Amino acid sequence: MNIVKRRLPLMLAIVVLFATAAGCRDTSQQRLPSQPAASAPSEHMDISVALWDLKDNMLADDPLVQRLEKKLNITIKPVDITTANYVQQFQMWASTGQLPDIFAVDAVNSQYYRNWRDQGVIKPLPNDLTAYPYLAQYLATTEFQDLKDHGKLYFIPRKTYDSTDYNVLDRLVAYRWDLAQQAGITKEPETWDEFRAMLKAIVDKDPENKHITGLTTVSKILLGGLFWLYGSPAATSDGSGSDFKWIKEDGRYIPAVFSKHAIASLQQLRDFYTAGLIDPELPITRGNMGVDKFAEGKVAAIITAGMFRSVDANMDQSRWQKLHPKEQSFYDSVRFLKPLPAIDGNRYSAVFKTFWSESYISSNVSKDKMDRILQLFDYMNSPDFLEMRHYGLENVDFTKDGDAIQKSDPSTNILSKYRSFSLFANLANWDGMAMLHPNYSGISPEAYKAQKELIDYSLRMTSKQAYEPRLTNLSTPTKDTFTIFDNDDMIRVMISKLPVEVIWKSIIDGYKAKGLDRMINEVNAEAKRMGIE
Repeated sequence: MNIVKRRLPLMLAIVVLFATAAGCRDTSQQRLPSQPAASAPSEHMDISVALWDLKDNMLADDPLVQRLEKKLNITIKPVDITTANYVQQFQMWASTGQLPDIFAVDAVNSQYYRNWRDQGVIKPLPNDLTAYPYLAQYLATTEFQDLKDHGKLYFIPRKTYDSTDYNVLDRLVAYRWDLAQQAGITKEPETWDEFRAMLKAIVDKDPENKHITGLTTVSKILLGGLFWLYGSPAATSDGSGSDFKWIKEDGRYIPAVFSKHAIASLQQLRDFYTAGLIDPELPITRGNMGVDKFAEGKVAAIITAGMFRSVDANMDQSRWQKLHPKEQSFYDSVRFLKPLPAIDGNRYSAVFKTFWSESYISSNVSKDKMDRILQLFDYMNSPDFLEMRHYGLENVDFTKDGDAIQKSDPSTNILSKYRSFSLFANLANWDGMAMLHPNYSGISPEAYKAQKELIDYSLRMTSKQAYEPRLTNLSTPTKDTFTIFDNDDMIRVMISKLPVEVIWKSIIDGYKAKGLDRMINEVNAEAKRMGIE
């Protein structure tokens, strides 16, 4: 298995980041001296926005939202996403001309994105972004520039991290260490066998007599974020069906999910399931089912996403502290699984992209509204906005002495205090790098400590399987319409009564019937033409 080792400069960068003094200013954009202090535009505009979890009327009383709206002379009008199949809802809006002004969805590389682009449903960004310098600075990375189609960028990527090395935070496996200890486990698991033994001990002992089961997940699309790491690490997927990575195996490029080593991951998954170490309701788990079970002590471990700020808000604050007010704290009771060795002996963490999902602008907006929307995104990437996002309101949540910032109450969680604003801020990006700073107000000190421990370990101990990212974005006739929903395939393999190799061959045959071999031939021919060896 071809691997790429972590590089020392990245380790040094994270050390510098963690060592930064707690009172220092933390913004990911450099202040641009040429940017004047502009007055609010004279014409008021309503801007409709569809963003997951952003509901109608929830922004009105948020002082940070009010400040943003006043600065730009706009009113943000949330448009509810009312169906779990949000992609279908966006497609319906697109076909009926009812798209909101701005909407966020994970569509890049999908056929419906290409349809929107070719049919003029979405508006490209102007090539000249001089009038929006902070937005231009944000989009200036090579990765983002490579996302252009015919020289134009049709969306704003919602960045998570500066490097895929931090994707380890996107697939967290939390487990009940308190129950493990009560079941006789004295050492945190460092191998698959130890992880399996720990789950078995908890399930067999059932310390709280709750008929506890083993592993669950927030959503089935996260399952591969753990089990693919055993046999085919580059197969980890964001669930969109179109983000599959290409590895070189036996002289040609193939989607990593179809590696000859994938069978080892699938067998591992089946073994956990048949041993009773996976919650039998995992295939139908959705919404808050998995998180509720974990907090209630009905499952021993859970795969979750959303970084440690989601763990802090959705597991600890919203559930654990209410269910266990007199017991030991969440972070004393719970540990987070560190990357386990794969079949080749190396440790891997999940790898996706440096961004997840994109913000699109409807082609129905006028020239003037397009300008105001670009002003909005420009401001959302400015140091002033980032300061507000990280620390709240000046002289309320923090004070400043030059560039030094002093929090009024270090225990205040800005994400929780200004939840509506924090949700809206995700329209621009996920702000993942700010979360790594020790002065970040969005997670608790306990969450920060657990996060730092996991990141330090991952940067020191894990490798990356070699893959060719340019082929994921590549367009060929068959690839443009080809999707791989590996999460559904994993569930089929997991619950099937057939031997793993038999059901997996059947699944591969199904993909071949849809043009898998033709797609592989097209991609390899195009890779050769591009000089990709």
